Amino acid sequence: MIAIVRKLVLAASAACLLCATGAVASMRVNPLIIYMSPTAQGSSSVVQLTNVTDADLPVDVSVVKRTAVDGVEVDVPADDDFIIFPPQMIIRPGQTQTLRIQWVAGVVPPASESYYVYVTQVPAALQPGQSGVRVAYRFGVSVHMVPPRTQPDLRMVSISPATGPEGVAGFELTLRNDGTRYARMSEHEMTLGNKSWSRTDLKTAVGTGFMLPGQQRTFFVPYDGEVTTSSSVTLVQRGAI
Repeated sequence: MIAIVRKLVLAASAACLLCATGAVASMRVNPLIIYMSPTAQGSSSVVQLTNVTDADLPVDVSVVKRTAVDGVEVDVPADDDFIIFPPQMIIRPGQTQTLRIQWVAGVVPPASESYYVYVTQVPAALQPGQSGVRVAYRFGVSVHMVPPRTQPDLRMVSISPATGPEGVAGFELTLRNDGTRYARMSEHEMTLGNKSWSRTDLKTAVGTGFMLPGQQRTFFVPYDGEVTTSSSVTLVQRGAI
């Protein structure tokens, strides 16, 4: 998936919310996507965290596993699947700290497993009598544990004509990933009758379109042609772009 950056406004009054509009990210995180293997050589990785401010930067690290419940992605704590070192740290101004990620779940999973390693800034406490906004940033590093010979397998569940935002014509396409590896719509080409979508076209239409193994999702695809519930699409995986 692609990386998550979320502002967590921890304390504020309505009168001073404008104070946060000029806030900028307090650290650089690299990389934001990691691919790992359950083999000994591929079961660890490192992330570089750089403090781009002129003050000490306390951060906290946690891990969640991305799971599909009734087709909806849900995050559940997964700290026992990894050793993260260090789990908390203070990064000095302008300095870079190495975060080490070691997979320790042990048993090779039958399908790929996806996680977020969240790196969260711990906001500085307000001084007594001080009012204002404390803004913390959380960066989600996407970690994918990919066993050998796993593959996605997107299957059409249903299709129906639909109208998107601002009255855009198109269709709703429900897909299920029956494969053993996460799938991305943007790794596929798609055809519907005489109409074809390249990987770039699909990425423009629906974004990355990330799906866990076993997950089912519905996407809106802009299209000005005829679509009925008996229409059918063909998806062919071509790899990442």
